[in-house]
Amino acid sequence: MSSNVVVQDGVVALRRTMRKINWVAEKCAGIFLVGMVAAVTISVVARLLYTYAGIAVSVTWAEELARYLMVGAVFIGGAVAAYEHRLIGVDAIQSLVSAGMARWLRLAGHLLTLVLGCLLVWKSGRLIELGLKQWSPAMEIPMAYVYSLMIVGCILLSANALTHVVTEALGIAPDGEATAPEAMDVGPLGKEHLS
Repeated sequence: MSSNVVVQDGVVALRRTMRKINWVAEKCAGIFLVGMVAAVTISVVARLLYTYAGIAVSVTWAEELARYLMVGAVFIGGAVAAYEHRLIGVDAIQSLVSAGMARWLRLAGHLLTLVLGCLLVWKSGRLIELGLKQWSPAMEIPMAYVYSLMIVGCILLSANALTHVVTEALGIAPDGEATAPEAMDVGPLGKEHLS
């Protein structure tokens, strides 16, 4: 078995694993969105009960919970969107250049996303440290729990970006096959030097 096949099989296994992780993350983001809608609905119903029936119901926790669930949905859902190439992007330049140059541009974009994800992991780690000393006003939970949603999403974003960097650098298409001959040369570690 040549080293090219081993590398290709490793990348295919990586992508399969990331697809499963992102499937779970997508379901979690969906649950966060449903929970957010439920919390806002509870808050609105409580206000309506007070306004029209004079029944005072204290649900200050509902709006706070909705905000925290929105944080989780944004960070985790954003990471899944990055994996599935669903984020907003400008591809006008890629459509004007050759296929090899377009791959370089995609690789550069994935590398920048990876750097951003790693920076956000580091910063959210610092926020968790601060959040251990800070409590939410209504729900009275440590803010570290809320900030942990951010770090989970950023770790997933970084892992997804790394998967795309490896896939793009090795020229492996979505179906796991090597791309066309116009694939970029990545130097001594390029795919033509792996066999």
